[in-house]
Amino acid sequence: MKKIAVTGTMASGKSTAVSYLRELNYPVFDADEVSRKCLDPEEEGYTEVIRRFGREILNEDHTINRKALASVIFGNDENRLILNSIVHPYVKRKLFEFFAEHEEQPLVFAEIPLLYEVHWEDLFDQVVVITCDRRIAIARCIEYRNYTAEEAVKRLDAQADVQKQIAEADQVFYNNGTQEELRQEIDLWLAKIN
Repeated sequence: MKKIAVTGTMASGKSTAVSYLRELNYPVFDADEVSRKCLDPEEEGYTEVIRRFGREILNEDHTINRKALASVIFGNDENRLILNSIVHPYVKRKLFEFFAEHEEQPLVFAEIPLLYEVHWEDLFDQVVVITCDRRIAIARCIEYRNYTAEEAVKRLDAQADVQKQIAEADQVFYNNGTQEELRQEIDLWLAKIN
């Protein structure tokens, strides 16, 4: 089994790429989805997050209000590190479970936006970075995520250094064009590694 991480900058097209990989019937692990699940009431992360950040972050139905939690985390390194110490071990455990479930597959993928920040690149045989020009990322954030230009810039600036990601990647897709163009590039690359 070859394990391939997919990472990259915000609004670069990571989700588009992994959606296409799923269409092609490759197993894909979604770190963001798993990290959200960690905060569900039936998961162990839920209790620990409430213990650390208080009941003020709860909705009326006792689920975690993700916007309230984000406001406690964003711009506060200590709180971000606390949350990461709860969520990251959970995600890593689920990643290893995913590998075990798909050990008969020749290729498996994991979408891990914070791959370099959590230093998990060594868990994979290859790292794919998807990136795009900064102005395109800002425009996509405004169009698809309803961010203001200022919010988009602030979030992009908080991410890992793009040039470092590109330098350390095994494969880089510059997704400045259409979804169809990205799919064609992925097809060409898959033909080489399969």
